[in-house]
Parts: sequence; C-alpha cells; structure tokens
Amino acid sequence: MKKHFVFLAVLGLTLMGCSYPMEELGLFKTGGLEIKGFSKFQNEKVSFDVVKSTALSTCLECHTSGGRSMNTAEKVLAQKDAILGAINKGSMPPRSAGYQPLNACEKQILETWIDDQVRSRSDVQKVGELSNCGDAEAPVQKPETDLATLELSFENLKKEILDPKCMVCHSTETARRTILETVADLQKHNLLAATAEESVLYQVTVPGMNKRFMPPQRGNTMLAPLTEAELSYMKRWIEAGAK
Repeated sequence: MKKHFVFLAVLGLTLMGCSYPMEELGLFKTGGLEIKGFSKFQNEKVSFDVVKSTALSTCLECHTSGGRSMNTAEKVLAQKDAILGAINKGSMPPRSAGYQPLNACEKQILETWIDDQVRSRSDVQKVGELSNCGDAEAPVQKPETDLATLELSFENLKKEILDPKCMVCHSTETARRTILETVADLQKHNLLAATAEESVLYQVTVPGMNKRFMPPQRGNTMLAPLTEAELSYMKRWIEAGAK
C-alpha cells in the first residue's frame, strides 16, 4: 500500500513537470482556451506590432516610404495628429480605393498605443482589456495574390495595383486632374493604346520610358514603384484588349 502511494505521488510530480512539453504536443493543456484562437490575441499587449496588424494594416499597403511612411513607430508618432485626424474624419483608409473604415476596436488600439507612447507608460494594457475589443479576433493576414495566374480584368487591375499604388492621388476624392476609377476614365485621358509600350498608363510606371514616373518618388505621397509582376500584369491586360 505504501509503495502504491509513493508510485502515485511520483507519477503526479512527473506529469506536472512535463506539462509544458505535453501541452506543446496537444496532450495536456494548462492554459485552457487561451493558448489558441482569439483569446490569445486578446492577451496580446498593445504593442506597435499589434497596431501594424490591425489599425495600420491597410495603411501599410501604400505608406511604406516617403514622407507619409508608417512602417516604424517613430514615423507614426511623428505624424500622429494627422493620422488620427484622417481616421476620425473618415478620409483614411480611402473608401474610394475599396477600403473599409477602421472599426471601434482598431481605433482604440491605435489611440491607446499612441497615448501610451506619449505618456511613456510601462504598464501596457492587453487588447482584451480595451472596452471596444472584448470580442476581438486576431486579424486575418491577406494572402499574397499570384498575379501571373490572376484573371485579366480591370477589376483585378484596380484592386491589386491601382488601388494601393495610384488611387491615393487619382480617385474621385483626391484627383486634381487625372481620375483612374474606370476604363472610361483611362480612355478619356488617352492613357491606353493597342500595346503597352504605346500606352501612357504603362509608360509612366516603367523607369525611363516617359518623362514622368509614377508613383512619384518625391514628396509626401511617395509610394513603392510597381513590381515586375505588377508591370507584367498591366502589360498583359492592356494587350489583351484592356477590357
């Protein structure tokens, strides 16, 4: 009887000591539901990484270089008033480019992080502790589009290339002159021709083909140039009839 008791005691201590590796294997869970799903996201502290994956996720599709870059904490804090003003006004993210406004949780995450930085707080709140984020789920990462196999259409061209690279200046809300919202707009401004090399829309996105280069690599609206895959897609769309 005594030997049986000692064996059970040793077994219990062994299981307790092995809880971490067994948990990793999915055989023994010490944290309940908190180790996976949105509960884990709610336990994340409001850090710049969380801000980038939520409130600034759509902004970072465009603002990765130039005067309005938001890819570092320092750059975001330097223009915090402009960012918050545009978000509260509803002008950012731009709806004309197909983006949805920030929800209440995303706004609160951004505002909380900025306030923590300004006040140099060391006791940082968790996402789930914010009043608007009690049911927040972890953001879903947008899968990268394979432009080589994507169907050729203006809708896809606009969504994958024009929206993130051009519409910040060429939408109905922002354009001073040239609007790129529809194929009719492109034709109206004589941006399309039979071949890509003859089309101004393509010429201005290839270094050295036109006296202008888009997106502009100077000023506050400087965006990343089109990639080889994006240029190839635009060329193929134009030469397939630009439909």
